[in-house]
Amino acid sequence: MEISYERKHNDSFMVIDGNGKSIDYENKMINANHISSLLTMSSFALDGKEKRSYTISRKENLEDFIDAHDITIEMLERIIINLQLALDEVGKYLIDEQHIWLSKESVFLEKSNENYKLSLCYYPGEFGSVQEQFRQLMEFFLSKASQADRESAKQLYMAYDLCLKDDYTLEEIIDCLQDREYKESYQDNDEYVQEPEIERPEIYVEKVTLEEDPDMDYLTNYYEEDEPKYSFVEKLLSATKDIISKRKPVKDEEDIYTEDFLVEPDYELEEKTVLLTEAKAVGKLVYDGNNNEDDFIINKDIFRIGSSKNNDAILKARTVSGNHGKITKEGDDFFLVDNNSLNGTLLNGNILSYRIPYKLKPMDIIQFASESYVFM
Repeated sequence: MEISYERKHNDSFMVIDGNGKSIDYENKMINANHISSLLTMSSFALDGKEKRSYTISRKENLEDFIDAHDITIEMLERIIINLQLALDEVGKYLIDEQHIWLSKESVFLEKSNENYKLSLCYYPGEFGSVQEQFRQLMEFFLSKASQADRESAKQLYMAYDLCLKDDYTLEEIIDCLQDREYKESYQDNDEYVQEPEIERPEIYVEKVTLEEDPDMDYLTNYYEEDEPKYSFVEKLLSATKDIISKRKPVKDEEDIYTEDFLVEPDYELEEKTVLLTEAKAVGKLVYDGNNNEDDFIINKDIFRIGSSKNNDAILKARTVSGNHGKITKEGDDFFLVDNNSLNGTLLNGNILSYRIPYKLKPMDIIQFASESYVFM
């Protein structure tokens, strides 16, 4: 099953190309009723294959949402409560639960005031039961948990322990997370059960190197120390992350840009003397607008841009979304990604599609909504 993303004017779409077969009854129920907890969907055929397109405008999937926030017990409570409410609504229409795809790529969130509306993806495949799929989501949450907050980590592991049962319910998970005065049920020992990883649907996202397209639509620092002693919870977190983390996808080696550039970046080195063999590529965003925004050194492998305070580059313009986009660094290369922002991200005048990485080159013009930058 392959996922691609498209943007047309101000609307964004997730397109799934797979072998899902239409279920007449479920299609009729979805088409005849407004099921608010489901992504708006349409089906079409292309080259003899059935594709399904889902409207995801102004939404971000669970993976991007968690990556952009510090994960807390309160946040997970809200997400799981909204997930239970969404599943309850779908169940009223007798939609098979195995046709609801629960993954970090397919569960979407949309901010509404201080709350988030959760939307589910219907696809007539065989994704497994809610319990099986949610167990994988809990593994993802664990991989993002902070080791600094020991009490929250314990509580999160108690909730995950419930997921190892075959007959658990989301209500049990919610009750566990909401129990502020819970009694410690974990004793300091070095044994725990490892849950085998469930095979997940393969996701394919194509990396794109953007070129000008005249037919395209447009928008305006070491000391030796004794080996540290880790607590039981920290051992659990470290071990679980090793088990359930995935290998980082390898990007295509092809690069359609054949012209080489030699650029002297305008920045100060942190070290007075650096061997040439140790020099690393550094990127910079130079502001090219009229609203007194700042310039930014891209000093992280994942450099987040937006108007909210949890970003690395914080823009003041109201047209910029809270979690607008990001620049990722791989080796000496930089890639620009739009996070399904409301007003869009443009590269050299071309609107970007959600989640697709576009390779940057020196002097590229980047627009985060109304704010323009030059990449150097």
